[in-house]
Amino acid sequence: MKSTLFNLGTLIILSLVLFSCAKDNNIRKDNKIGLDPIGVFLANHEQATGIEEWKIDRWKREIGDMKKMGAQTIWYLPIQFGQRSKKDFEVNSEFWTLQKDICKALIAEKMEVGIYIGYNDIFPETFNEHPEWAALHGKYGMEAAHVCPSNDDAKNQIMLLRKKVFQELPRIDYLISPITDYGGCSCEKCAPLPNTYIRILKELADSCRKYHPAVKIVAAGHVVNLAEGDMLRKLIKDAEWIDMVADIPRGVKPVIKYYMYPEITMINGWGAYGPTPRIKDIKNAYSNDYKNISGSVNYSEGIHDDINRFAALKFAQNPDRSAYEVAFEYAHDWLKLDEQNAKVVAEIILGLGTDIPRNRDYAGYNDGVTNPLADQRLKTLIEIRNKNSFICNNYRYWLLTYRAIYECFATNDGELSVEKLDSELLYVRAELTRLEPEYGKYLNSISIYKRPEMCPWNWPRTFNAAFRRENSF
Repeated sequence: MKSTLFNLGTLIILSLVLFSCAKDNNIRKDNKIGLDPIGVFLANHEQATGIEEWKIDRWKREIGDMKKMGAQTIWYLPIQFGQRSKKDFEVNSEFWTLQKDICKALIAEKMEVGIYIGYNDIFPETFNEHPEWAALHGKYGMEAAHVCPSNDDAKNQIMLLRKKVFQELPRIDYLISPITDYGGCSCEKCAPLPNTYIRILKELADSCRKYHPAVKIVAAGHVVNLAEGDMLRKLIKDAEWIDMVADIPRGVKPVIKYYMYPEITMINGWGAYGPTPRIKDIKNAYSNDYKNISGSVNYSEGIHDDINRFAALKFAQNPDRSAYEVAFEYAHDWLKLDEQNAKVVAEIILGLGTDIPRNRDYAGYNDGVTNPLADQRLKTLIEIRNKNSFICNNYRYWLLTYRAIYECFATNDGELSVEKLDSELLYVRAELTRLEPEYGKYLNSISIYKRPEMCPWNWPRTFNAAFRRENSF
């Protein structure tokens, strides 16, 4: 009898604990620590740094890697109408076939599918045929071929295009369409924009749910002023059909951390100088905000932010991990280094990320940043490569080395000669092009003015060396 009562009491206490945990946003429905959803938005559009050039095999590799890192969902941009043409949307076109194959690849990996779709861009050909449909530019972050959603003919074209997307993608679990960036219209008929946005988003949601009844609708209030944000907050609260918000406005629906603080992809060069590791910042952001968010789908525009995506996924699973633990795991599991070398590279990763100043056309005296270990980090990465030849086929190593080189160029002086830095830069860029040709194509398209080996007057390190040389004649 005593044993039965003890077991019953234990059961009651355990149930209360589980009930208490279930109320906490930090516990998913399966009672594992972590947010839900956890994923990555691979933004495959013209502003990306190579993703838009990937074929399906490269997509499959990235999807597999993200899943191993802890992603449960991948979001992507199946079509930005203003950046494409009608032929891209034909049933058997190479472009549209790829978008459907990406969706199928996610399904095959048993991952959830999210799509981002703007709510008022159309194909440029149609836009040019109907100039009277054009959205009014002014207040909002808009891109190519945006039309006024308050114009009935324009809206019918908007919905027709999106209906085809919903019909032909085999699965959609999340649909996100922010109020602007890109989207919106500044005309009087669309004002106030939050009302127009919610009206159009509802039509998108209804259309999508005809083909994907379980889709979660994600609203987002980026790039509107505070008054419009407050208006949007009330509208979202009253819209039962909206499931989540991406970052803001908060206080109305479960929140997905998307691309507000911390920024992981567009920072300090936007991939032009390799990664900008922000592990400590990401750790702090998740530690401070974890209790307020329900999911995390960090926005990415290229492989240059691989280390930051990895960190965001890890802290979304458990914000109590240390920055060093995450850096070590990356070096050990994804650079395939042994424990001793992984410890060294973990410290290098945590030391990288010093801002590279690019706020003027030409460098000058003492323009360099203070980064006394910059040269040593690069020397250590080169030494590790010389002792571990296998790492030469790992693009993640070359990304870190590329960043380390540019941080040397951003200082006024150091142990390594300019000639050594120049040769290493060319070597690393060639290796990145070999291993990741789409990203390499992006790097090779960067203006010569951003290349210290081409324009020595533009960088502190090469400026000082070049100026000393000029004064020696």
